[in-house]
Amino acid sequence: MHRVEMHSESICLSIAVLRAVLAGMTYDTVAAAYGLTRTAIEHRVKRLARLLQRKVGIDGLNLEATGYVHKLREAKREVEAALTRFEEGDVLPEMPPRILSDQEVRTMIHRAGRHSSFPLRDMALIHIVLATGARPLEVARLEIGDYLNPDGSVRASSVMRAAASVNRKERPLFFRSAAAVKAIDAYLGFRLIQQGKVLLSDVPYRGFEPMDRLFLNDCGQPYVVLCYGVEEGGSRFLCRQMLDTYRRIFKRIDMHGLSALILRRTVAVRLHARGADEEQIGLVLGITEKQAVRELLPRRPEIVELMTNLYLDNDPPAP
Repeated sequence: MHRVEMHSESICLSIAVLRAVLAGMTYDTVAAAYGLTRTAIEHRVKRLARLLQRKVGIDGLNLEATGYVHKLREAKREVEAALTRFEEGDVLPEMPPRILSDQEVRTMIHRAGRHSSFPLRDMALIHIVLATGARPLEVARLEIGDYLNPDGSVRASSVMRAAASVNRKERPLFFRSAAAVKAIDAYLGFRLIQQGKVLLSDVPYRGFEPMDRLFLNDCGQPYVVLCYGVEEGGSRFLCRQMLDTYRRIFKRIDMHGLSALILRRTVAVRLHARGADEEQIGLVLGITEKQAVRELLPRRPEIVELMTNLYLDNDPPAP
């Protein structure tokens, strides 16, 4: 553990919000008290809980459990202890986020194809996250009509429908990666062959129905999305089949630390390197809070680092 500097105003607000929720206040009540939306409060609570787990650890809770407010309340004592350690600055050293290089991406996709019973689908599943930034649940909900125009051409600039989006808000969806389009097309072509169909240019949607799912599970059926409870006034959805599919893919690839989050973080960092601002990155990834976007990006240097030898660094002495 090591000491850290004073927390930002945003983090201090999140700490106050989390303490209020732990005390039993609902998201709506806390939102009204702080003049924020219910969604903003929920995001702050869950993001801070994940940060606590990563920085200091919460006894008895794993990272997945931090996404459930009832579990946080059940572990109220442990969460408050973690909050105290965090406020005092006793945190673990910051580890640089894992970002995939081009070579790692090539290796990952190659291994996914070699070690899978469904190679074309699994390679396409990796490509679609890297090309669009979509979450696994959103990938499970995508339909043929989200990817193809009626004439069978690819919708290069499409839309993540509100019904498919995790936050139920429509946003742009781009299929502008040649590698991703090639992989998804290969997978769809294989599905047509399995169905005993031939790709014809004059058949709408290449012979699929526009509401057919873009990806199918191991049994050739749509991935099942379940509503598994209402928490603090909002329904929660889960596609365990898709999560299991990605876990198996990453396990077979055998590259340490791979996850869908790492793929999405790679998208965020590459967009940032191309000049995208936080709002644009959030729009692509479906993240409304700028702080959540910043957490995906490399650490910004401290002001002391920025100001050190700002000019004339190591210049030779004047004659």
